[in-house]
Amino acid sequence: VDDLQELSRVESRAYQLDIHPVDFSSIVQTVAKRLAPQAESKRISLNLELPPDLAQILADEDRTIQILTNLTGNALQYTPEGGRVTISARQVSEEVQISIRDTGPGIPAEHLPHIFDRFYRVDKSRSRQAGGGSGIGLTISRALVEAHGGGLSAASAGEGQGSTFTIRLPAAGG
Repeated sequence: VDDLQELSRVESRAYQLDIHPVDFSSIVQTVAKRLAPQAESKRISLNLELPPDLAQILADEDRTIQILTNLTGNALQYTPEGGRVTISARQVSEEVQISIRDTGPGIPAEHLPHIFDRFYRVDKSRSRQAGGGSGIGLTISRALVEAHGGGLSAASAGEGQGSTFTIRLPAAGG
């Protein structure tokens, strides 16, 4: 119910964004620290690849943490024990591109166009009771990224090839 209420608020834009220049590297550090126990419990290597001169982003810090926590948490959930999740960032023109790559099962090509649809599941057997979520976390994340004037996309070379989720957010001063 909480997830549905959050989705309703996000889709109707019934929330305020406090957008200002934010140090993305510190957000990544916060999220990595928060998710470290989940990674450690599955012996997953959580790697950060952040350039020292990364531009600040124009964003709401709390909502950006929410987005990154959701995407990284999903990557950790679907990556098998002993795998790897990498968060990287780079500036491209007037935006910062953030990627969350995993060594999980990947996403079959026919599912990629639908994974941001509410309640869509690639693996229909993964109910909430079986360790899946509500099926709307990616929908919420995409709506929040778009509310920042950015974009969220997913890519996978196919089953067994891992997945990459890429967030594009405006760079501060850009």
